[in-house]
Amino acid sequence: MIRITTIFLCVVLAAAAFGRYRAEVSVRELHDEIEEIETSQVEELRAIQMLRAEIAYLENPERLARVADAKTDLRPSNAAQMINAQEFAAAFGIEGASPEDYAPPSDVILNAMAMAQLADAEGLGAAN
Repeated sequence: MIRITTIFLCVVLAAAAFGRYRAEVSVRELHDEIEEIETSQVEELRAIQMLRAEIAYLENPERLARVADAKTDLRPSNAAQMINAQEFAAAFGIEGASPEDYAPPSDVILNAMAMAQLADAEGLGAAN
């Protein structure tokens, strides 16, 4: 009886030792995987920072103005190039059209004016 109990306890001990070994191996593998993920996260964050810096450079208004000057010969429009609503209607052959036909709804204008007054009242307007 003692012999069977001893053999049984040895088998249980061996199974426990094997289980602990497998658990340690699994933990080491997971730690390695976590380190790999953290490393890739740091690399991705660096790549994001580089892309943000590149976007800031590419969207720089001074740089865009230089590129526009180098690639195009655009100039600001002058008054002779502008037309009013009646000239627009005449250009497109719309008979009897009035300027009100092309004006935005009045509530849009009123809302814009109210927002501008609110911004000025709160000191959010353009500072000189």
